[in-house]
Amino acid sequence: MNIPLDQLIRPLSRDEVKASIYSILKAVGLPVTAWQEGSVARTIIAIVAALFAGYTEVMVLAIRAGFLDLAEGIWLTLLAKHVYNVDRLEATFASGVVVIDNAGGGSYTFDSGEVIFLNPATKKTYTNAVAFTVGPLETGKQVDLRATEAGSTSTAGPGQINAFETKFLGLSCSNPAALIGFDAESDPALRQRCRDSLGALSPNGPEAAYLYVAKSARRPDKTPIGINRVYIPPALGDGSVYAYVATPSGPVQGVANDPATDLGIVAHDIYRKAVPKGVTAFVESAIPKPLSLTVDVWIDASASLSDADVQGLIQQKLNIYLPTIPIGGFVIPPASGRLLWRALIGQIEAASPYVIEARLSPELDIPMVIPEVATLASLTVNVHQVVGAAA
Repeated sequence: MNIPLDQLIRPLSRDEVKASIYSILKAVGLPVTAWQEGSVARTIIAIVAALFAGYTEVMVLAIRAGFLDLAEGIWLTLLAKHVYNVDRLEATFASGVVVIDNAGGGSYTFDSGEVIFLNPATKKTYTNAVAFTVGPLETGKQVDLRATEAGSTSTAGPGQINAFETKFLGLSCSNPAALIGFDAESDPALRQRCRDSLGALSPNGPEAAYLYVAKSARRPDKTPIGINRVYIPPALGDGSVYAYVATPSGPVQGVANDPATDLGIVAHDIYRKAVPKGVTAFVESAIPKPLSLTVDVWIDASASLSDADVQGLIQQKLNIYLPTIPIGGFVIPPASGRLLWRALIGQIEAASPYVIEARLSPELDIPMVIPEVATLASLTVNVHQVVGAAA
């Protein structure tokens, strides 16, 4: 008996199981129509149907796990590992440096993880990764810190981490550079990397091999480099190939000929695992395209969101969106690469269901070229509270 795939991957409901049981019992001659509701027989059948319906849900998950396009969640993770030898990239904690100034005469000494720093705009917290001491009137004390919550929602732009959860007399803080965290690899991204991994099996060096190897690069301690964008320009015909790579924060730190740096690790992996004989590969980091955005936002005052709340929501939305923009921007022929201003407006308006309208100044696409990636240098959000908007 051949069962179509669409039936194999659909769980049965309780009613469907009960109908099937009653159909079988009737076929063997039992008087099922004479059984009253609440009778022992009907109660047993209802219990069996509930149990079996739940079992079919597990069966369906296991069947779907055999197909790359159908597997989901942990089942896809297992399929990727055991069939494609591809590990799902885990969520990372945003990390970086905060600078502390002491305007008072007190001396402070803290153990690792003792101080909780705060991003007031997003309410996300961070802790010091190492023990440190701040002396009286000391300024410019750099301290490594790490988000307390993994994922992209703890991403913070420059200067956003500027408060302590518990205040210390005389101390102030600010992060000079962005801290970027990224989410666990999504199911669609993992599926694509599994497909790309097949390219690494070819001796002809297809583009998919470069994408897979770059995105899978890890440091010696097994933490991922975090490459999420790769651009391979058309071949020049001289036996060379260029690969431009970027992380969610933008550029990849280091140099290609130094395997002790992130860019060097990516380059080494590409040279060793993707480049065919007779081809010379050049691996380069993307370069930042700093954006200074000014936005006017009209918001429903009934939401009781403060201006700072709105600014934080928009900052967080853009922090998540910008790392998804391809190297060189979006290309819509015949135009060259660009960052689309309407796409930015869409992200800003999606920051809260209470946003009535958003306007970008100026409302113009931002030209981009290879190997630029969009990074947020500054953001000015002018919030206009609209009273009676819901009326």
